[in-house]
Amino acid sequence: MKRFLTFLTVLTLCFCFLFAFACGKTEDTDTEKAQITVYAPDGAPAIAVAKFIHDKEDFGTDAEVTYNVVSAANIGGAMQKGDGDIVIIPVNAASKLYSVKGYKAAAVVTHGNLYLMAKEDLSLQDLKGKVVGVVNIANVPGLTFKAVLKANDIDYAEGDTAQGGIVTLKGYADGSELVLALKSGAVSIGLLPEPAANKLTQIASEYKYALDLQSLYDGETASYPQAVMMVKAELIEKFPALINAIKEKFDGNVIWAKENVEQAVAAVESVLAEGVTPSFTAQNLNGTVIDNCKIFWQDGEAAKTAVVEYINNIRDIAEGAANAVTDDFFA
Repeated sequence: MKRFLTFLTVLTLCFCFLFAFACGKTEDTDTEKAQITVYAPDGAPAIAVAKFIHDKEDFGTDAEVTYNVVSAANIGGAMQKGDGDIVIIPVNAASKLYSVKGYKAAAVVTHGNLYLMAKEDLSLQDLKGKVVGVVNIANVPGLTFKAVLKANDIDYAEGDTAQGGIVTLKGYADGSELVLALKSGAVSIGLLPEPAANKLTQIASEYKYALDLQSLYDGETASYPQAVMMVKAELIEKFPALINAIKEKFDGNVIWAKENVEQAVAAVESVLAEGVTPSFTAQNLNGTVIDNCKIFWQDGEAAKTAVVEYINNIRDIAEGAANAVTDDFFA
């Protein structure tokens, strides 16, 4: 009898332990944090979220937010595969990919950072008969510049040799390559993004910001919708206040980055994909460059007309460069 009672006592304790363990496991599962993954390409979009990275910002969701900065060439993959819950991406690429995993445009967050660099002041008409170096001629820089020339009834052609009455566009792979071409005199006018434009003025002081492509595109706003913040529709449903929470903090990021350049650069580098060389460093990032990147929040709904017009304009240049978008593109 004594043995039986001892056995019964041990059995009861085992059941109690198993019950407590099961209860504890259920409780941990129920309270597991939500996961939110953010992707931005290197460059101005990365600076736009540098403070969020630095602050480990979760926008009041109490979710675990993971930030990633990748090369511009790889940002489309993050959206196409649905790896990012929030993805900052050029608007033309977004137009092609948004429906694959159910993304919505919450806002336009960068509005152009392209400048025509030359040794003297210029007008668009002055470009006729000259060769202009153009970075990424097949993508946003080249497409936007061509759209501006077309809107002003200025003929252009791609090539290496100047032709009378038209603008000859010579393509360069990246800003560094075009900077060297300008410095060496291989070309005397070039369309460069920041920070390459600022770098050129530092190593070849005879060059200046001759024309602002953003102002040429839209004289009233001095901007065009360059990169959009795309958010998965399911994330918006789960956290209805998320977009407003991001919006409330977003424009403060620019002020912070201008006042804390080294911290902004360090934040971006802390989440930079392996093998990517950052566009911005503590040596080439400053308040002027950040201002020239035109980083500010514009609600998707408010930007709708500008986005549709911009996409239509670049599709007129190269139809395959973007897909036409309708109201379902916007959050």
